[in-house]
Amino acid sequence: MPSLRVIFAIILSVFLATQIGTLLTFHLQRDGYVKDANLIRSTFDTGEKTTSSLNSRDVIVYLAQFGNHSTYGSPAFTKLNKSIDLLYTNYLNDFPCDVIIFHDSTDVPDSAIISSLATNRPNLQFRELTGKWWELPHGLKASDHKRWRKTGYSIGYRHMMRWFGILIWKYLTAEGYSHVMRMDDDSFIHSKIQYDLFQYLRVNGKRYAFRQPVVDDAVGKGYDEMIDKFLIDNSDATTQELSEHFKRDRNVGFYNNWFMADLSFFASTPVSTLLDIIDKSKLIYTQRTGDLVIHSTVVRLFLRPEEIYWARDFTYEHMTLCTREKCKGCPNNGGISRGVSVSNAEWNAFVDEVRDIYNGCTLFQDNEFIGAKDVGECSRLESQCGFYLELLLS
Repeated sequence: MPSLRVIFAIILSVFLATQIGTLLTFHLQRDGYVKDANLIRSTFDTGEKTTSSLNSRDVIVYLAQFGNHSTYGSPAFTKLNKSIDLLYTNYLNDFPCDVIIFHDSTDVPDSAIISSLATNRPNLQFRELTGKWWELPHGLKASDHKRWRKTGYSIGYRHMMRWFGILIWKYLTAEGYSHVMRMDDDSFIHSKIQYDLFQYLRVNGKRYAFRQPVVDDAVGKGYDEMIDKFLIDNSDATTQELSEHFKRDRNVGFYNNWFMADLSFFASTPVSTLLDIIDKSKLIYTQRTGDLVIHSTVVRLFLRPEEIYWARDFTYEHMTLCTREKCKGCPNNGGISRGVSVSNAEWNAFVDEVRDIYNGCTLFQDNEFIGAKDVGECSRLESQCGFYLELLLS
């Protein structure tokens, strides 16, 4: 039997180890930033975590740039701060969950930016994407970029497409999350959301949600042929009905700067099998095959219409401006979609403000949308996209 001295020594060792661990954790959290190595959780949170967050399976994610956007050239921090402010005001203050702002190692936010964005915004974290989450696939080199399709899109932009199209599902699943919502640093929720979106998806059997439909035919050389070969080689991967709906117009898709997803869907077979084939093709890099295209393909092929939610009950803005001199900064893609509960007076005031900002631009406008033609036209039931939207609404 061990002596009292030995027992005391063991107790003292355990106590000191616990205190050192607690102290280390305190300093890491106090400093507000830990790099993402082997999926280490890092936080900067000026407030207490809510009960909802501590038990949360849900997360809202951004992929932010804190200087000028590498492709579009716009100053990002001001837009990001506005986006987060509207997100908390119109949703998170009532339905809290974790928020992660991802970034890469070339654009690390300083302590002033972290403090500014996190103050009075509980459950907000910053994480750096490194290693396998933010690197070229095996067999590609940075010097290859000049030979890739659409060289104006940087390697970092293509990393972003791979992240949201292929990698994010594994990362967040490993972190213990079950559902995700994406926001862009220039995504704005302009009206109040009166219900828990994540819970709505769970209760109603929805596995993917989008806000704005769009047509995108810029899939890249070889993409359609690759999808067709997959469907031939895996004839039982989907139903004939879903395959026919997809092939009727495979360019109809989801403008995925805002989306929600059940992570288990993207981890399931045959979805994960097709995602792996797309990733290994390297078309994301060589052909600029976008995450919008990838989402639209797998969701339309493998989810029944009743499993997809067209979220239309809040006013949402995502607008990409043309940076070429002849465009004069006019909207090039996207726009503002009206929430179904928004009054005529509120919507008309919104429209007047947008017209003042983009005075001299040709804008697509109807009673439900203002902005560029791509999303505005596709949102109409009588449009090219109408056959599929009607399936979602039936």
